[in-house]
Amino acid sequence: MGLLLFTSEDSFQKAFYQLRKSPALTKSLFQNAVFEEAAALLKEPNGLVKIFKYAHLFDEAGVFAGKPWENVCKLNPPLVRGTLHAGGTMAAAEAMSNLRILAIARGNYVHPEMSATDATEFLTKVIALNLDLLLMKETEENRVTQLYKDKQASEILGFISDHCFSSHVFHILYQEVDNLTVQRPIVTNKILKLIANARRLVEGQKMKDSSLMKYENAVYSPSDLAVLDRGSYDNKLKASNDLLLIKEAEQLRESMSHTGLVSPFHALFLKFITKEKPDLVQSMLVVDDTARKNLRSNFPLISSLITSTTTMNTRSSIYGLMCLLQRDVFTREFISEIEKLVTIPIHEQIQNRLINVYKILDLSTLRSLVVSGMISVLGQPLGIGQGFNPTCQSTRALSYWSQKDPVMLLKLFNHFLEHGKITIHFEGRPLSSDALPHAAMDDEENIDTVSLLLIPHLDSIYFEMLKAANGRGQDPHKWINPSFHINGIWSEFSDVYSDSRFKERFYRYYHPSENPDVNEGLPQPAGITIYNQSGQVLGAHAVLIQRVCTDPKGCIRVYFYNPNNDSLQVWGNSIRTSVTGNGERHGESSLPFDEFLYFLYAFHFPKQV
Repeated sequence: MGLLLFTSEDSFQKAFYQLRKSPALTKSLFQNAVFEEAAALLKEPNGLVKIFKYAHLFDEAGVFAGKPWENVCKLNPPLVRGTLHAGGTMAAAEAMSNLRILAIARGNYVHPEMSATDATEFLTKVIALNLDLLLMKETEENRVTQLYKDKQASEILGFISDHCFSSHVFHILYQEVDNLTVQRPIVTNKILKLIANARRLVEGQKMKDSSLMKYENAVYSPSDLAVLDRGSYDNKLKASNDLLLIKEAEQLRESMSHTGLVSPFHALFLKFITKEKPDLVQSMLVVDDTARKNLRSNFPLISSLITSTTTMNTRSSIYGLMCLLQRDVFTREFISEIEKLVTIPIHEQIQNRLINVYKILDLSTLRSLVVSGMISVLGQPLGIGQGFNPTCQSTRALSYWSQKDPVMLLKLFNHFLEHGKITIHFEGRPLSSDALPHAAMDDEENIDTVSLLLIPHLDSIYFEMLKAANGRGQDPHKWINPSFHINGIWSEFSDVYSDSRFKERFYRYYHPSENPDVNEGLPQPAGITIYNQSGQVLGAHAVLIQRVCTDPKGCIRVYFYNPNNDSLQVWGNSIRTSVTGNGERHGESSLPFDEFLYFLYAFHFPKQV
């Protein structure tokens, strides 16, 4: 008598056909069994192949009826990764949804609302946004550091890519990298990973004409000597005359200026010329007359900053330094605070925090992280990002201080480094961060060093202010914002819930036709309400109104700082914020005046104009 093998596919098939035969009113009773069996099958070899055989029947069977995946037109590629990472039946349902779309793309299933072309485009976006998972290698490092859910997500994406690869993925990737770089974030890890993954993918497809070449060059070969590099870049620099070195400096500077990205070659070159050819530092870092004046007047300080803080790990701050030199902030007090930053003793708790996060024990290396981090914050105020942390209020405050009062920010930071705490007054009451509870940060990878250190302390003070100001019959930020931002906030306040003249007042004080001098008092904090694409409220968010003026097409736009790392977003009602092409400066988002007002719920205005 032979042995009858019972497989997970049999179990999945049984659950699937039970659901398929059930009446519409009772399908919800059988859906979860299908997802559970699919989750089990996904763990087996060729499990995806087995599930895909039924993908063209999923809608007919009612697999997604009443579920978030029911309407293919409402599915959103950026959400795929998070749902796959949820594991269990959620991940199984997400996998089945994508397999259904793959069936549409391959012509196995003719869908009334999604064409094969639309399905291919959807899956291409999913692949482009998750290249790091798609290209995950079976190394010991990945075995240790990656969760099983990452491996499963990688296998699902690999299956989709094998059956539906489109060269259009490179165009999607280019758009993603382009949109991120134009915002000039301080932390560029995500951008660098996308470029590295795309480079490997290009090689795998034997396609060398990727539109990402500009960014690939910025990272891997930003200059003539770097292109020729075979591990002997230092020797080439030593053998070059001044004309060649000037050309190299200019090429490296242009690469940084055009992309905001810094390669290892930038760090090697800057360290070399600072030591051997200091007169050439200006060729790499100076882009305008202000920068030239600042460098010449403060060369010993700038030189010491380069020498003590420029490493491979901190090289992104070279771009921050280049930007800082363009700011007219080099007062005697500013210089004094920068000099303190380089020498001030670092509190033991802060040292421990840095050691715990960066796994570095050497104190001079930790100092270089701290100093270079502040250089980036001062040079790129609009590049400060909250990462995946719910800390928009505190992140906004850092950007505000860097823009409006960099000396005050330096004093606050230096005091913090020495004493391990921050004190901010609220209505005459000093609030000290060392006496308040601190919440752990969800994301420490996508934030800069200054934010890593300060945000938990700032958040503790913000929440204490929120507690004190609640229950006053109006949005508590009326009282919180002036105190939390310390100085410069307009004294009057309007919110949409308690001010019947809300829209009229915003026009009166922010529209250039009503108030031609509005930009003199900006930036100012504002609160917005964000909706998803279905019109549901996602919550409140803190931004800075940077300026209000006419864009190149003659439209009055509000330009604002958004603490989110990626500000190119759909806020609701199909309104998409812009980050480039409409007169934005690096790091700004913008919307036409009335569209911004649609989302606005609170703002400050001056007593008199």
